[in-house]
Amino acid sequence: MKNNTLIILLILTTISSCKSDLSSESKKEKITTLNNKAVEMRMNGELSEAEKLYEQAFQIDNTNLNIHFSLLGIYIQKGEIKKAFDFLENLPEKQKKTVYYFQTKGNLLEYDGRIKEAKEQYKKALELSEIGTIRDEQDLNRLVNYTMLETYAGKKDSAVNRINQVLKFDWLTNSNKEYLETFRNEFEFYQDNGALDFQNEKIIKICTTNIDSLKQVLSENHINISGSSFPIGKNDKGEIRIKEKYRSGINLLGIRECD
Repeated sequence: MKNNTLIILLILTTISSCKSDLSSESKKEKITTLNNKAVEMRMNGELSEAEKLYEQAFQIDNTNLNIHFSLLGIYIQKGEIKKAFDFLENLPEKQKKTVYYFQTKGNLLEYDGRIKEAKEQYKKALELSEIGTIRDEQDLNRLVNYTMLETYAGKKDSAVNRINQVLKFDWLTNSNKEYLETFRNEFEFYQDNGALDFQNEKIIKICTTNIDSLKQVLSENHINISGSSFPIGKNDKGEIRIKEKYRSGINLLGIRECD
């Protein structure tokens, strides 16, 4: 499955707001046990065994969207994209009118290279979503998830503006601000490529004799840094690494890549 932490964050948070119909504590415990074993199997690369365990858990409670999403992940890892689509479409009609359904379908379409179709699904998910009032630190994840969906749906300017407004709140800690600014920057330089925008496959390397100063300049211009290294031995220059998506930003600043 494509390694996309941001997409997973969004979907898992959406799932957490959907309550299962399961009421029996013993069944819940059994599902938890099966899920934990499946996670272990998956981490060890035993996908078929993990799939069987997830299927057992889903048979116990077919309203559990956490298990549903995990099964989709297994199918994608195994390259069974059609099976993933079919499994999603097998959801009850009521659940096919939810944020989870449209968000997940967008994710699958994106994996299948159908970016424009995915965007339409994200738009439908956004129409069903509500941001609510941001009152404290616990609401920040909800803010990020909503603005991420806005960005995928083609409304990145709205997403960036929404985060900028919250950044003015006086109760934010430095850690809160750094968290929000990181996502704000990602959205601001979003290239309309879906999850591909958030992957670190192509990196720009910038060499400098003053890493701290350059970091400050990049931060002030909303450019996230992927990594850095200080000068070693006879090398008098350190290195800062940023994603390709920020190229337009460094071009405006007149910053060039390492020779």
